Amino acid sequence: MKKKNIAAVCAVAGVCVLTSAAFASYQTANGYDTLKKSLLNSIDYTNCTVTGAVKVSFDGTELVSGSYGLEADYPNQRSHTFSSSSAPQLDSEDYTLHTYEDNGYYYYQHFNEDGEADGLTRHELASDPQQTLLGISEGDRNTADKVIRFMELAADTVVGDLRNNFVCTEDADDHATYSITLDSVQIPEIINAGLSMMFSIANTESTYITYDENGEPTVVSYDENDLEYYILRLGTDPVVDNLTLSFTAGKDGNFRDGNAAVSFKGTDADGSEHTMTFDVELSFSDIGTTSVTPPSELGIDIYEYSDYDGSLTKVTF
Repeated sequence: MKKKNIAAVCAVAGVCVLTSAAFASYQTANGYDTLKKSLLNSIDYTNCTVTGAVKVSFDGTELVSGSYGLEADYPNQRSHTFSSSSAPQLDSEDYTLHTYEDNGYYYYQHFNEDGEADGLTRHELASDPQQTLLGISEGDRNTADKVIRFMELAADTVVGDLRNNFVCTEDADDHATYSITLDSVQIPEIINAGLSMMFSIANTESTYITYDENGEPTVVSYDENDLEYYILRLGTDPVVDNLTLSFTAGKDGNFRDGNAAVSFKGTDADGSEHTMTFDVELSFSDIGTTSVTPPSELGIDIYEYSDYDGSLTKVTF
């Protein structure tokens, strides 16, 4: 992965952390508790299907979008992940990837010399098979529980008495749906303070190093083909302009689906105002009933990869 792409991922992760804290600051009735408990319940899922999507826009123009999916059947040591990305305004190729785990083996998607997917390569797992959605092993459980408890209490502290902005939009026999819309004046000050800190750091690192054909380092500034270029155009003191959240949870305590949108507004060095928007979707389904088709039954070529010489040998089942 390019260094600039890693920076972009870090920036998006930071946005998610900060906006999650903002969402956690509001609830009505049991809205906040329902959201928190339903997400905590998913930590120990051993069989489920998860799908998600993210879209980033700048001044109304889509920059990049991506989707992700996981079919997990950990009791049978099987899983299937699939992801795709499209960046119509950036210097990045569209892609779709599939990976599998099946009884001690990991399967990567294989591409031929023309860059076309033409099967899978099989590798032995270097560690024990995953057992739960977050991959927390029995030996790490005590520490993980402490981390989760700390994060839960931190969120509850931010919540305080601000518990009356969620609206229950549907209360059916087996599920309930909540939604919330907040404008800039309702955003906790700690969120904007955190944004200011993050963007100030980003602006001090507005260049990156690449290497020419001779291996010589060259300092390069971000341009219109980089996501960082648009992030930096929000200046050093952007604010959360507005955010919305809607989610549905079953009466059994399981999170079903949700979508959120958060817009950041900032001022460029030339004084022009810009808006960057993140749209996020997440859903859980087929909890306890997800079935993963093993790679051997997909009807595609599977190759054994040699760590010794990098050669591929077709696998016969």
